[in-house]
Amino acid sequence: MDSNWIGEERMDAIDLSDLIPSDLPDGREIVAEGLALGENIVIGESLYCKEKGVRSEREWREIARDKGIPCTCMNIGLSTWDETREALQNIYEDALVRGVRPPDRFNLIAERRMGLPKDRRAEAPQETGPCLWDEKDWWELTQTVPIQPEAADNMIGGPGSLDNALDALRVGITCIGVLSQYTWRWPYWDDETSQVVSVVKAAAVLASKKSDGVVFDSYLEDGYPGVFHDYASYVGWAMLERYVAEDLIGAAYANSWGGLTQNPIIKSAVTLALEAVNPNRVPISFLQGDTIGNTPDFDANMAVLVNDLMMSKLTDMRYRLGTAPLAVPVTETERIPDWREVAQVQTISRKCEEYLPLIESYIDWKKIEELRNQLVVGGKQFFSNALDAMKKMGVDITDPARVLIVMKLLGPEKCEELFGVGARDDSYLRGHKPVLETDLVRQTMEKRRAILESVAKMNPDEQLRDKKVVVASTDVHEFAKFLLTSTLESVGSKVVDFGINRDPEDIVKVALETDADAIVITTHNGVARSFGTTLVESMKEAGLESSVFMGGVLNEDIEGSDVPVDVREHLHKIGIMTPDTVEDLLGELR
Repeated sequence: MDSNWIGEERMDAIDLSDLIPSDLPDGREIVAEGLALGENIVIGESLYCKEKGVRSEREWREIARDKGIPCTCMNIGLSTWDETREALQNIYEDALVRGVRPPDRFNLIAERRMGLPKDRRAEAPQETGPCLWDEKDWWELTQTVPIQPEAADNMIGGPGSLDNALDALRVGITCIGVLSQYTWRWPYWDDETSQVVSVVKAAAVLASKKSDGVVFDSYLEDGYPGVFHDYASYVGWAMLERYVAEDLIGAAYANSWGGLTQNPIIKSAVTLALEAVNPNRVPISFLQGDTIGNTPDFDANMAVLVNDLMMSKLTDMRYRLGTAPLAVPVTETERIPDWREVAQVQTISRKCEEYLPLIESYIDWKKIEELRNQLVVGGKQFFSNALDAMKKMGVDITDPARVLIVMKLLGPEKCEELFGVGARDDSYLRGHKPVLETDLVRQTMEKRRAILESVAKMNPDEQLRDKKVVVASTDVHEFAKFLLTSTLESVGSKVVDFGINRDPEDIVKVALETDADAIVITTHNGVARSFGTTLVESMKEAGLESSVFMGGVLNEDIEGSDVPVDVREHLHKIGIMTPDTVEDLLGELR
């Protein structure tokens, strides 16, 4: 591993200090304000903590870790909080009827409006997932059933982070996330400074309650690691986040990760590497189940589920991690699961635990540990490269706000190009051969090769050459957009990559400025109908007549339906085409 190069010619092309907004206040002052705010907060008591006789989820996790008691986790977030609350009751009761221990915790998958300040939520576009509108909604999070909630998606990371941190603590939520989401852009919000200030202040509030067991969680793949090419970069990024959260702000920092990894051996090695750079042994919040191995064949997905669960649970048991594997319902590849599907996989998860003692001694853990050690070395070098580069360029690395904003504005590609490790090799997209290539990158590149081979056989004609196409995503799914842009470029189209988390009005503006022939949208966050409608209305107002194509997860919550429904028919009525494959897209573009 050639781990000491940062790439002088690459670093010469950028000054990291130039990324810092002129209006960004001193991060240490923000921390002081947050600590003072936190002192006045009284943490509530959840049903779960009351049942376990502990003050926090962390306290119970450490007890469970020492005693070898396995914990489980689930994601849940239906159309509204009322529906989500009812689902929690049903899942809890279902476990009791089946004779298995109920889940230990749930991650509330709230919609993106929760990431905005309270006074901006009602006017923002509705997406899939619940919103918490008042104190009663928050109180019910911890008082409906004895399953401990994490205030997860869209709670900390956006400009409304401080509001959410305060509300979560008051009702007894002691694990709050998601730090990695500070790299996101929220709907109709472009003020980077206020967003980072809110994140740092919220983190400081959590730091004020560290002695009470409060934990600041970060689901790594919701941030830049989700598009990194090297698992060593995952480890290094986690170290950077921990440095900011623990060393500069004073909070207890926990990782969670795993949704974009299919290989169970690699998943174990990366999990152990993350634990190896966790000096305070804050329990890993949860291990997300595999979300990239599933197919439309729900029965076949059961094999993906069990394969993932068994190895995650074995790793947790052997190394006493105190984490909580998260079982992914087999339907999640197409839509938000209903409560029965969540309950089903929770039962499967508990039954898997009965087989762990029969299997553990037959696994060659030494090979997994060797892989872990390589990732730890690479991760530490990534961390060192990043801090050294910032310090060299005049960034105050003792200021949490400045470190965070530099990391954010640098972007994932540049982060890996500049700080990544492994042998230097410009034949790789990030300029060096990964220590261990990520599963998602490998799968994406394999899929890209297959698509390009298929497209070559189609003999694309001149109608596609020089066609101007704007490509954008409604959410954070970078790789779906990459497949679209790279394929269109391969047939000679002029592609404008407008990025991720885009608003429809901005897409229309760019299409006008570039005189685009077509707009191609990829979406996975349950907003296909509303986003498409707003896009078409904005196009009419602007007099734009570009063709529009949309692909991905084309469903949305519709009143009267328990689960998101397919909205292709509506999209077709308003003039949006919905090709099933990239090849179909090219055919319709022609």
